Amino acid sequence: MTHVPVLILGGGPVGLTLGIDLAHRGIPALLVEERTEPTRHPKATLLGARSMELFRRWGLDEAVYAACMPQQDGYFILFTDTLAGQEFLRFTSPAVDRIRARDPATIARFRELQWSPYGKTQIGQQALEPVLLEHARGLSALSMRHGAKLESFVDEGPRVRATLSTGETITADWLVACDGGASMARRQLGIGWIGRGRMRSNVSFLFRSPDFLAAHGKGLANLYFVFTKGSFGVFTAIDGRELWNYQFYWADPTRDDRLDDPRAILHRAMGRPFEAEILATTHWHHHQSVAQSWRAGRVLLAGDAAHLFVPTGGVGMNTGIGDAADLAWKLEATIRGWAGPRLLDSYEAERKPVAWRNSVISPNNSDRIDAVMAEAATGIDATRLTERLRWMARQFNSAGTHLGYRYADSPIVVPDGTPEPPDDPNQVAPSTWPGSRLPHHWLDDGRSTLDLVGTRFTVLGPAPGLAAALRACGAPVAEAAIPPEAATFFTAPCLLVRPDGHVAWRGAAEPVDAAVIAATVTGR
Repeated sequence: MTHVPVLILGGGPVGLTLGIDLAHRGIPALLVEERTEPTRHPKATLLGARSMELFRRWGLDEAVYAACMPQQDGYFILFTDTLAGQEFLRFTSPAVDRIRARDPATIARFRELQWSPYGKTQIGQQALEPVLLEHARGLSALSMRHGAKLESFVDEGPRVRATLSTGETITADWLVACDGGASMARRQLGIGWIGRGRMRSNVSFLFRSPDFLAAHGKGLANLYFVFTKGSFGVFTAIDGRELWNYQFYWADPTRDDRLDDPRAILHRAMGRPFEAEILATTHWHHHQSVAQSWRAGRVLLAGDAAHLFVPTGGVGMNTGIGDAADLAWKLEATIRGWAGPRLLDSYEAERKPVAWRNSVISPNNSDRIDAVMAEAATGIDATRLTERLRWMARQFNSAGTHLGYRYADSPIVVPDGTPEPPDDPNQVAPSTWPGSRLPHHWLDDGRSTLDLVGTRFTVLGPAPGLAAALRACGAPVAEAAIPPEAATFFTAPCLLVRPDGHVAWRGAAEPVDAAVIAATVTGR
């Protein structure tokens, strides 16, 4: 029988991120994944800026860039009647090459680059998983069982006992279910969903076509929206060369979609025939669903096991990666013994509101797309359609969605009584307001302010008493000065930043109640 501190169910991006984060903290974990190779039909294709910031901590940002879709010319979203037909609008985001070069003209043009070192990074799940797997395999604290699945588990109080399909019995202090929307763990626990639930049906076709770019002649883009009656949908670039996906919207739920000819649908959306090899067909539904509870005893939910989103906005996988970042340091603290009883409970208190926020943003985006599609179906003229598309395309200014979430009302964040900054999906109000992510600002030495903190508590500014109070609780602490060029930007001379990069406390001077603050942020 094998015992591990943490048993992780699911080896997708969320499970891998959690395992990697724990391993870097020295916490042994075992990851169990039924698949033996990366997902074939990628459900997620976008990494937001916050996920890239989290991967930056392990030096994985460059590996992600090496595997992502080529973006030398820009991140483009096209809106057409048929793809080979009329182009109404082209939405542009900064190219990865220009972001990496910190090109002054690009930074001046795209305000999102003032809020993070990263922009949108298009990488399919089938390309991201190998990057994470390669890194994971080099971590001695993380073990993996691919080709195995969970058959059953029992929460025995002091531990969880799990049986795998291989016949192996595993005991763990904690079990984290990252096993997707059909999570066996969530279903066994009887945890239901809240939200709008299952929404409209869709069908996606993953196909190989080296002729795709030549067939439409509009160049490489990340997304190609088609607004013509009977062929509403969006083409997604998977590798930017020969792998593509088409999400066919408004598939009639009363019709057996298996009777449709995928090539006929693709040709209708393109506006002309082209060579395409169908690799996979996936029937799926939009969802707006959040698990009613995220913890039952020693079992916790993360990723799609805890929330299901409409894929408009790219927040599903990214919210799951955020779950992992929040949970990893709290599990470490609990296992090492310096966490108070409220620390692990704060995982649901913090992440569930974020999931709810993001799960509402996504269908709102989808509803706007559907509204324009409905108008396009009536045959409105090109000028009017372009105006409506400009209104709809505002959703692709999504930096606020990915970077602006914060842990308001968290039991382990110390409020300072100031008003909460605006929460706008389209833009970021950089702030050290307690609960916010430490904001990015370039320093004179070329680092980001994000690089001032690591995987432990960090006291920024002159507050040695607070650092001593945290050490008295057993928490790992680092101390650093705030660089002069960041002092005005941070607005507060003293900050306490958590191991996940969120501000836990701020003040104008050394706090007189340091012991109370330390007890609060460690869950005591």
